Amino acid sequence: MRTAAWLCLFSLACSDTEPDKSSGTDADSDSADPSPDDGGAGGGDDGGDDGGDDGGDDGGGESGGGDGVDPGVDGEVRTATGTITWSVDFDADAEATGLEDCAYTRTYTGVEDQSAPWACPDCEIILRADVTLTDGADCYASVTTGAVAPTEWLGFGDGEWYRGSGPALSVRGPATWDGTEFAVAQTSDPIVAGGGTLVFEIAGSLDIATETGDPMHGYTPPESYACGWPKADPPPYTGPYAVTDGGPLPDGWFGDACDEPVRLHDFAGSYVVIEVSATDCPPCRTAASLATAFEAEMAEAGVDMHIITLLAPSLSDVYGTLDADGLQSWVDTYDLHGAVLGDRAWGPAMAGGWAGDSFGYPTLLVFDPELNQIHGQVGFSSYDSIGAAILEDAGL
Repeated sequence: MRTAAWLCLFSLACSDTEPDKSSGTDADSDSADPSPDDGGAGGGDDGGDDGGDDGGDDGGGESGGGDGVDPGVDGEVRTATGTITWSVDFDADAEATGLEDCAYTRTYTGVEDQSAPWACPDCEIILRADVTLTDGADCYASVTTGAVAPTEWLGFGDGEWYRGSGPALSVRGPATWDGTEFAVAQTSDPIVAGGGTLVFEIAGSLDIATETGDPMHGYTPPESYACGWPKADPPPYTGPYAVTDGGPLPDGWFGDACDEPVRLHDFAGSYVVIEVSATDCPPCRTAASLATAFEAEMAEAGVDMHIITLLAPSLSDVYGTLDADGLQSWVDTYDLHGAVLGDRAWGPAMAGGWAGDSFGYPTLLVFDPELNQIHGQVGFSSYDSIGAAILEDAGL
């Protein structure tokens, strides 16, 4: 069951209408905060969408149902080092304005990251990489006004490579992977530039090795939670990483106000309301102001329920992650008793995949004690429909 109410869009506009996705960026824009539609169709080069042909939504589009990243060996991670070069071929019209064919190269030093499988459900490996522009700075400046993102996420799966400037990857194009090398070689679609068009020839490879390390990058939950959250300790979750009506809650790990990683599936055995929120979203604030009273109402009805807020820093930074102090500020402002966790792009990827074009902030998803979805809504005016869905499912 889906309902809609007052919502906020990525553009900071609050509305009771459907989101209006807009597009258009530089040919190469390394924004760390991709917009809902960052102009990716056509294979431009940017930290949010380059070399791809996916319409440009880094994390907000429909997610696949893959089995997530292979669990690998505990204490061992794969590493990647190498270069990828973007060769820029301007057509005659663009060259008539003074633009010249050129190339630039990024050098990547990456390490495997298994802590956010929702970032790329179809990937066999996800890498978080430090990035430097090691050649062709003038060329890079001729195709973008943005700075080079210092960190990127890369992935590979089913003959395709994925890329994003945060833990929200989208497909770029063909690639190969043999366990020891990750290689890309593709030609982009034409992109408007300088009164004409340009085409990227993208080629390079990363050497894969292994080293001792933490594949979860600090997101392994403790034996018990300092903030007092339940600890169901269910078996490892391997997918699907997609929210569907009646389907399972995609698991995830997020920091809380006690500065500990918290696992969503540790709340199994109770009803769970996931609130995908942002700090500067007025209807998100309204939901937060009513949350404690709603929890008390459900408890009085005999329902064990937890509201889990996945909180983004702002509507303009929905792929950013709040620290413990930022989360505690939200808890204190609204006197919250439920878990407030720093979202790590789970909201735009999973809730956004479920809601599709209607996705906005907040989006609320309701799961039964077995963690199967029973209700969802985009926007917020009250908890009435959520309470009704829970009571009906509980037979009360």
